[in-house]
Amino acid sequence: MKYLALLSLLATFALSSCNKYSEGPNFSLLTRKARITNDWVLESYTKDGTDLYDATYEMNLSIEKDGTYSKSVITPNLGQLQSTTSHGTWEFTESQASISLLEDGMLLGESYEIIMLKNNELKLRQTDFNNSDYDWKFYSN
Repeated sequence: MKYLALLSLLATFALSSCNKYSEGPNFSLLTRKARITNDWVLESYTKDGTDLYDATYEMNLSIEKDGTYSKSVITPNLGQLQSTTSHGTWEFTESQASISLLEDGMLLGESYEIIMLKNNELKLRQTDFNNSDYDWKFYSN
């Protein structure tokens, strides 16, 4: 009985202290790779907490288990919608606390801190050279 209580206490401590992402979850049965590989749709976009999301702006990000990704972006440009797509590879960096996207044909990739990673929610942050924080929140169906 004493060992069961000790094991329970250790399990509680281990599960509560292993969260890599500031907005959770504290525990998941799915691996990080299983949670991040999904078809993501942009829900919101902010700069330093100020909402910049425009309903005419659309971004879809597909992250695959084989280490590849594709991204499509639709933006308004001079009264018309312009579509761009990119493909490349992705990998976890900084002990799986960040993700790096390297577009095909490019030498430098983009790195994003993972703020939240759930099965159907993803929040990424990128800090620019002026220390401005850009946050992208995605959902999946």
